[in-house]
Amino acid sequence: MEKSIENIWKEGFESNKSFKLPLVKDLYTSKSNLIIDKIKSTSKWDNISLIPMAIFLFGLFTYLDKLLLGIYVGALILSLFFLNKKMLKRVDAFNPNSNTYQYLINYDAQLKAIQKFYTKLLAIGPTVFIIPAYWMYFQGTPVMSGFMGLDIYFQILIIGVTAVLLSGLGVLSYKLSTHLFYGKLITRIEEIINDMQELEKLEM
Repeated sequence: MEKSIENIWKEGFESNKSFKLPLVKDLYTSKSNLIIDKIKSTSKWDNISLIPMAIFLFGLFTYLDKLLLGIYVGALILSLFFLNKKMLKRVDAFNPNSNTYQYLINYDAQLKAIQKFYTKLLAIGPTVFIIPAYWMYFQGTPVMSGFMGLDIYFQILIIGVTAVLLSGLGVLSYKLSTHLFYGKLITRIEEIINDMQELEKLEM
């Protein structure tokens, strides 16, 4: 399909022969639908994978005699699952219509808004939610006793450095995973939008 689009595009702009805008638009509509279906499918299974992860970590921490931590971590991951599900519904609310170009612009904008939201969340979330998990894990251990025996300023320094590292790792991990799973697909949507902008100019 991509080769067909490229051939028709070449005919229209280089040789100026047999260039039919409706045909090109139909091809781009089909191509964009395939890409969006791929994004939806990947997002769905990516989110579903959180459920077995929550079950596994709950079982692991329970086995390590950290039941409270297991419940806490499991609840956090399940909360993320339902948050993701809500976000995916928001994207799916954009239904394609006769104007594929406008639909792609709205869809791309919504994807970028969601990415921005999760970037902020993962800049703050690890500090707010993971540090308490550390406290639950090390509670009653020599590590916690040693930490509590430190000067208050050293405690604050350790917590501060840990918070910054967790925040940085959270954002970095999200950006890398997003680029790995969705980077090429999003780039292809943006390329289609740019090409369709050129088509709109031809119709003027």
